[in-house]
Amino acid sequence: MDNNQEKTPGVSPEKYIALMNSITNMEDRLRWSDLIYLFLNIIVLLSTVFFIFSLVRNVDYYLTYVDLALIFSCLMIGMSIDAHWVASAMRAQLKLKLRYFQARSMERMFNNAGEYIFSDESIFFNPNIRQLKSPDNKESLQYPTSGLARMDGFIGSAKPRYFSWMLPCLFIAIYWFIFFVVLTKV
Repeated sequence: MDNNQEKTPGVSPEKYIALMNSITNMEDRLRWSDLIYLFLNIIVLLSTVFFIFSLVRNVDYYLTYVDLALIFSCLMIGMSIDAHWVASAMRAQLKLKLRYFQARSMERMFNNAGEYIFSDESIFFNPNIRQLKSPDNKESLQYPTSGLARMDGFIGSAKPRYFSWMLPCLFIAIYWFIFFVVLTKV
């Protein structure tokens, strides 16, 4: 290991470990922020639906301007949460992409064959192999190789970054649907 450090000035195991810790922290932060934004959206959506339901529950209901203003403000708050969700997720994902790039670069500088955590994971998900074994042959891992659940498929490669885009779009579609339903009832 000392020979590699002499060959690659400026790259040390301590820097690599610090980079790995920052990647883990950023991924955790992205997951928690997604959960918080999802919780806020659910609260706004449920409060809007309950308010509309309490108004529509009456047989001869009439939406006043105050009721419409409250409904539209809830919808705007929900859409604002979604816009902030997408913007903050994009910013975090760009930083995470940079950290992955730096980690792959450091792994190539270390030049330890077979120990590339970020830069060479594709060899582990070869569809022809379908199974991984530990170096001591005490444990094995099988993974799907076809369909949506395969490791490079939609579900298999699902990471927080995909959900950071899909969930806000889903909530925005729901808010727009509520908006048009309320407009047609006025």
